[in-house]
Amino acid sequence: MLSRVADSLYWMSRNFERAEQNARILDVHLTQMVETSSDESFKETQWKLLYEACSTLDELEALENKKNSKEEDLIFYLALSHENPNSVFNCVRIARENARVCRDHIPNELFEVWNDVFLYTKDAQNIPYSLQNMRLFLSQIKKASFTIQGIIESNMSRGIAYHMMKIGNWLERAEKTARILNVVCEHTSEAELSYKRDEYYAWLSALRMLNGYEAYLKVNRPKMDPRTILAFLIVDETFPRSIHYNMNSVQNAIDNLGGHKAKHSEKLHYLLQRLHQDFDEMTIQELDSEEMMEFLNRFQNQCNEIGQTFSETYYLIEPVSTSSTLHIQVQTQSDNDWMSGSQVSNNEKASSLKYKIEHTNIFDYETMVDQSMNSIRLKPRTDECQRLLSYRAEINPVALTKEHVDIWGNTVESFFIADHHRHLEVKTTSIVSIQRSPWVHRIDYSPEMYAIFHSNLFRSHYLAYLSNTAYTYLTPEQIEKVDNEIGEMVNPVKYSIDLMGYLFNHFTYDGSSTTVTTKAIESFDLKKGVCQDISHVMLGVLRTKNIPARYVSGYLYVGENSALVGDAASHAWVEVMVPGIGWVGLDPTNNVEALENHIRVGVGRDYNDVSPVQGVYRGGSHSLDVKVSVSLIEQ
Repeated sequence: MLSRVADSLYWMSRNFERAEQNARILDVHLTQMVETSSDESFKETQWKLLYEACSTLDELEALENKKNSKEEDLIFYLALSHENPNSVFNCVRIARENARVCRDHIPNELFEVWNDVFLYTKDAQNIPYSLQNMRLFLSQIKKASFTIQGIIESNMSRGIAYHMMKIGNWLERAEKTARILNVVCEHTSEAELSYKRDEYYAWLSALRMLNGYEAYLKVNRPKMDPRTILAFLIVDETFPRSIHYNMNSVQNAIDNLGGHKAKHSEKLHYLLQRLHQDFDEMTIQELDSEEMMEFLNRFQNQCNEIGQTFSETYYLIEPVSTSSTLHIQVQTQSDNDWMSGSQVSNNEKASSLKYKIEHTNIFDYETMVDQSMNSIRLKPRTDECQRLLSYRAEINPVALTKEHVDIWGNTVESFFIADHHRHLEVKTTSIVSIQRSPWVHRIDYSPEMYAIFHSNLFRSHYLAYLSNTAYTYLTPEQIEKVDNEIGEMVNPVKYSIDLMGYLFNHFTYDGSSTTVTTKAIESFDLKKGVCQDISHVMLGVLRTKNIPARYVSGYLYVGENSALVGDAASHAWVEVMVPGIGWVGLDPTNNVEALENHIRVGVGRDYNDVSPVQGVYRGGSHSLDVKVSVSLIEQ
């Protein structure tokens, strides 16, 4: 699993947990505003408690000092404000953006729920404020959280992706529990943690904010005793929101990731052991308020340190000296890829480039046509190295599009035009940012990679990309000709690179020699064609050698004074699955690794799986004019 994916999984989970916690805290506050509507001094204390739990007192003071400031402004700031980085809206937005990056590693249902929640929070900003509407909004966020947790627990294998998400979830929950308890301790007036009637609502709030009120009453008397509540929310090992429960869960998850230890793991285990020692030495019944706040403050600092060390251990990669070479060592298998302990030297740092892509398909029909049903695959992907910043599809005649994700993970937009027309124009405009480093030539094919490559599990997992199709099939005689030139396959990485060079040297790029229906068996004999044809031939050879490989459709940025070809329309290249590394892009048309000037749109077994425009209609024949423009955006 790539570092960026691991990072996104971790922060996706933390941010949605934060969104759910803040929604619950705000909902509790709104409830108690009604219950204590006549007590102005208590309401002032509650506002301070609320902002300390979700934000900062400085922000509360700044909002209160604004002219014409209303109570609803304070609530909106915590729930839906763009300016507050910890608002429910911003936490959901960040979680959804991270979900887009790691979409291939989470269930589709999970991403769909996240996307729906984001769209819901976006729409909620335009709904007139009322207490009822706000309560409904917060309720929907909490329900979405339960749905998300259910999908994660019931649909995800207990692999790397699962543990990355759960560790983020548990750390965020433990830190928030400590923060809430610290705030409540600070706002209770007595130094000794004893029961006071006027502090009833403060401790009741703590239980409600942590969704522990009902669970607390099942094991304790219905009395808001501070020490009993603190014991329940800190050291109880069965309540899912207690600090001890969450940190035990973090410890167990990290133990399950033990096969992926990096050089910082000793420090991480030391921090966890020190934390458990603090729990063992602490006796809640003997602590006063100041000592309890000191413990909770110390725990929050430790929690932050554990989170940072965990990041450094498992996915934050440090640069090494420029004299070092890149050595990539396989770790262990995950659901789709593998976690890599690779390091990149300073002179191999990835460059980040931003592009604007305009793609226009113009269909002119010989006669009037109608009942036109079409699907397009023109929306660039978001993954660990490429981020889609904006996308717009314009269809003339105007038609509504319905979006779904196909079996290969490609975004498909479908639309239907019932009326008569003689002209159809589909124009898409996209802006993407790409960051990739060149490294395929430095991969060290280790014994561990060899073992994975020859395992039955590896082959069964990528079976779809090992079977040739009508587009990619080559005869044994054609395969033999390739073997005579580049030799037998021993190292799949080296073989793929050698094959790319062979095709580049033996094939001529010629846009007039083949059509969109030309098969690899034909273009191999012609020794010429376009990027689609050359990629199909490469796929046919690789799959014959049991190397999983897939067809990639996208765009190529050429720029000035470049020898690259293939930017006149959509471009195509190949991705090879390297054991322990993941998918590596190779462009046989240009004999280069697919890097920051290759913009990915779709992947599949062959061209038929990623065809940019497909459709049927009733009427005569048509002509097609395609225009593609890829421009570099200055940063």
